[in-house]
Amino acid sequence: MGKTAFIMAFLLAAAAGVASAAQSRPIKACVMQPPYSYDTAKIGESVQWEIDALARCDESLDLIVLPEASDRQGAIHSPEELADAYGKYNARLLAACAETARRCRATLFVNALDSTPSGMRNTTFAYDGTGRLVGKYDKAHLVRSEHAKLHLDASYMWEWSEPTIMEIDGIRYAFLTCYDFYFYEAFGNIARYRPDVVIGCSHQRSDRHDALEMFGRFVAYNTAAYLVRASVSMGPDSPLGGSSMVVSPMGQILGNMYSKVGTLTVEFDVKAKYLKPAGYGNPPDTHPSYIEIGRRPWKYRPAGSAIVPGFGDTPLARRLGAAEGLASAAPDGRLAALGAAVAVGAPEISFAVSSGSLGEFEKILRRLSCHALMDAELEGVSADWSDAALAELARLVRAFDARLHVCFVSGDATLLGRIAAAAPSLARAYRCADGESAADAVAAAKSLGCGAVEFSASRFGREEADRARASSLRSMVAAPSAKSADGLFAAGADTVLVPDYPAGK
Repeated sequence: MGKTAFIMAFLLAAAAGVASAAQSRPIKACVMQPPYSYDTAKIGESVQWEIDALARCDESLDLIVLPEASDRQGAIHSPEELADAYGKYNARLLAACAETARRCRATLFVNALDSTPSGMRNTTFAYDGTGRLVGKYDKAHLVRSEHAKLHLDASYMWEWSEPTIMEIDGIRYAFLTCYDFYFYEAFGNIARYRPDVVIGCSHQRSDRHDALEMFGRFVAYNTAAYLVRASVSMGPDSPLGGSSMVVSPMGQILGNMYSKVGTLTVEFDVKAKYLKPAGYGNPPDTHPSYIEIGRRPWKYRPAGSAIVPGFGDTPLARRLGAAEGLASAAPDGRLAALGAAVAVGAPEISFAVSSGSLGEFEKILRRLSCHALMDAELEGVSADWSDAALAELARLVRAFDARLHVCFVSGDATLLGRIAAAAPSLARAYRCADGESAADAVAAAKSLGCGAVEFSASRFGREEADRARASSLRSMVAAPSAKSADGLFAAGADTVLVPDYPAGK
């Protein structure tokens, strides 16, 4: 695309609803589509083709992407053949990639084998403009033949992980590798991290060209990011596979190689986003942001009925919660006690979190995120919490998709203010101190942007409930036992937290 054509394309896109970020960032991307053969004897020829293509790259390029299995472009039938290809081609290809990134001062992504302590992995390697390896992405969805037949390491597939996001030279990259393209459940999660570009190192050798374009448009539109996808040619006349492409966040195909062997070069403004009305009469927003507003994860996310609505969607009236879980069932295990309370139906749990126990907080989120409402009672005062510790709190909530289900509780206004400044979307509650009036506590909660105020049972009555409700605040009451719950609910409490949940069921 020439300079004039690029400008015209950008102006047309802008007229159709594309908005640029404050800092426009035009880049030139090169996608490679080498030949593929089912003859393992020709793997070396395909790898050499890639190395020769890398040698032709120049400093005009900002981004270079190679396809999946670039160190073994051919049918591999056994672990022995896999090891043979790795030994012959892997180091040589990766060295050429690093050298090309350095020489061209470009960001480069290539998918190849990675030897790890737990076995060989299908990995996308990321090199920055100095030729330095700056990150890796392990294919999230190995096809069965990869781990059952070729014995690629699949140990990481069965555990939770957040999307891989790499920020390189001010551009945020997300990743999909081949089979990953089919799992659209992941796209909304990737979109939460607001990537600029999705890198797709792929094969998808049995899909039609029109199907691959459909996948590409769907990915780009649902992540509000450009898709830069590299694949392999199955032959010049093949209607299948290939289709290395670049797709805009609007879903426009900016370039598609179909079955050609060679390279595709496309220029685009990586910071330009497609905005549309977020519902009739609403201001423009990206498609995933608009969808996230109305998402109802308890209806269709993987945990299904185990997912519960967040604080904003849960009725306030008469919610009995478990303080530190079901201690009688698991006296020696805090996580077990909380899990037991959730298992018997506690809709809300509370637990203490100190700046030195963030690992425990992560364990709780890992097992129980979105399975109950969580009141995380922050111990200590502002001076006990470093900026790094607060940033880690925010990261964990984001990583486990728990923003709608976690509320941080503190009686220290300075600490709550720092949380609000660092991560405004995190829910907060103000704890009324001994001797503090209900009026002052409610005023403090409102000024700090809290959604709730917590009282002790001895300090709670109709006045406190009415003041909180008049200010649209949820009233939480920490009670010494479940025996007092009925009276506290009668006084207007929205949530009563008791130390041994089943005793109050």
